[in-house]
Order: sequence, then structure tokens, then C-alpha cells
Amino acid sequence: MRQAIAAFLAEASGEVDHTAMLLLGTHLGSYNRLGILDAPDAADALAAWCDGHWNDRDSAGAQRALDTTLRAVDFWGARGWLTSDPAAKLCRTGD
Repeated sequence: MRQAIAAFLAEASGEVDHTAMLLLGTHLGSYNRLGILDAPDAADALAAWCDGHWNDRDSAGAQRALDTTLRAVDFWGARGWLTSDPAAKLCRTGD
């Protein structure tokens, strides 16, 4: 996780929520492989975790954190580092 998050942050353009990435890495275990997000229940677990941290999805902080999380998952998926979409149950801005 630590290396995947670092790669995303190094290449991300625009505004990113570093705190959201720190919290995600801590939650998933920075020592774990990114494949932990390919577990069968990963989409449910990620949505529940995000709801627990940012239950007011309309706030600017929640939107920034969720957008960063979605962008990170897209980044990892585009590189073939994930075989599933663990963010499938998260709403994208404007959805």
C-alpha cells in the first residue's frame, strides 16, 4: 500500500487529499500489498470505511477525500495493479 500510494501521489495532478491517502494506507495496513483491494468484499469495505470517515458526503472535505480515493483507485487500475474496482460502491462527484 505504501508504495502504491506514493506512486499515485507522485504522479497525481491537481488537488489531492494527502490525509485521505494517509488514512487509507493506515486503515488497510501500509505493509499490505495493493491486492488487498481485490478481495471479494473490498468494494463494500471501502464504501463502509469512507462512510465512517466522511459521512457528510456533501461537505467540501468529504468530496475532496472521496475524489482523491476514486482517482487513486483509477490510477492503480489503469496500471493493471488492480483486477477489480474496489471503488464501485462509492459515488463519483455528480453521480
